[in-house]
Amino acid sequence: MTAFAPTWMGGQAEQLFRRHGEAVVEDVDVATLVASTWWPQREQRRHAWTIGALQEWCAAVAFVELQQALLAARAPVDLIGATGRFVADEMLHVELACQMAMAFGGGVPMPLEVDEVRPRVDRSLAPWQQAAELAVRISCVGERVSAPWLSADYAAAADPVSRKVLARIAADEAPHGAIGFLVLDWLEDRLDADERQRLGEVADDALAALGEVLATRDDADALVRRGVLAPLRRRNIPAGGSEFVVR
Repeated sequence: MTAFAPTWMGGQAEQLFRRHGEAVVEDVDVATLVASTWWPQREQRRHAWTIGALQEWCAAVAFVELQQALLAARAPVDLIGATGRFVADEMLHVELACQMAMAFGGGVPMPLEVDEVRPRVDRSLAPWQQAAELAVRISCVGERVSAPWLSADYAAAADPVSRKVLARIAADEAPHGAIGFLVLDWLEDRLDADERQRLGEVADDALAALGEVLATRDDADALVRRGVLAPLRRRNIPAGGSEFVVR
């Protein structure tokens, strides 16, 4: 197991990256945090932002997997291109979270093994089925669940720098949570009853994996029903069969 330790190349690599997120980081003056009222909580904050950076890194890994499946399935060009853009979004989030952690004294050592954070998918299935499964697991569940909580964190943040960073990250989560349903819409004609049942089970499995996190939120049930189950059921995907979902 290796440590999570993001690095920066700079130069031309940075210039190419900035074509995606230009002017975003320049607007975030993390140096002002040193004198902020949040500074006494620096250990807690540096730990939280390091976890945030790691989670965003894992989200980038997930979207890479989805894009590869869409490429293999010969999905529409715009669907494939959107997932590639989302990888860049997530890496920008990693950068911002790392900057915040550094402002509070540096990142906290954490383990990372990329193979272990890749989203699970049945590799024996056809490419389009793998794409559908990953779309449900990553976007229809994962991103749809995280988006409202990021917005809530943004609303609760007291210092202007944290609010700006969280607002930038939260703004990306809505399209990240929409792409999965677009993949399902593209595959509408291929989804027979058995495949829809399978995808419902995938959604339940993904929700169950988030069980401990969801259990800490008072609004989890409403969030899952409105943001995940309802749009899946509109597509005749019978998610919500597990006991956890309707706790």
